[in-house]
Amino acid sequence: MSNKQSNYPTAQMNRSIEQADGFISNTVSCISELTNLGKPKNEEELKERIRQYFKFCAEKSFRPGIESVALALGVDRVTYWRWCNQDIHVSSEWSDICKVARQSIIAFTEAAANSGHLSPPIAIFALKNIANYKDAISFEDTTPTLQERRYGRNYNDLPMFNSSEVLESDTKDL
Repeated sequence: MSNKQSNYPTAQMNRSIEQADGFISNTVSCISELTNLGKPKNEEELKERIRQYFKFCAEKSFRPGIESVALALGVDRVTYWRWCNQDIHVSSEWSDICKVARQSIIAFTEAAANSGHLSPPIAIFALKNIANYKDAISFEDTTPTLQERRYGRNYNDLPMFNSSEVLESDTKDL
């Protein structure tokens, strides 16, 4: 018995072709609708366009992403990133509006991953690419230093014998 609602790739392999065709046609139609919007001319138009984009995603059950928000804004992904980072001559307000949209997409991606609606590998890949998430790797030296080494006795604490004492004690027992 399998979990037909699972979003893991192995469970998805058993979907019927009708479901796959429905997904493809719905996605292509949504993408086509996004391309008709054109490039915004000012900050107010940019805000409105992003608001329309997220409303569109909610109404059409379309997953928001960086590529599709860029498409809705009439630019490519690289231009959108340049707007966010003010690498292109845009106002700080323009840049801030783009950053809020990007943060909203990141928040959605995290929520989808945490609720099981997005497979972990896809979520990890997306968050590393759009949110600059990184795997934390730390290298720590656990070798004890000279002060941390504790032995039962110090060399100076050990009893010292001279050779004549050792020979006398050895011959007493004989």
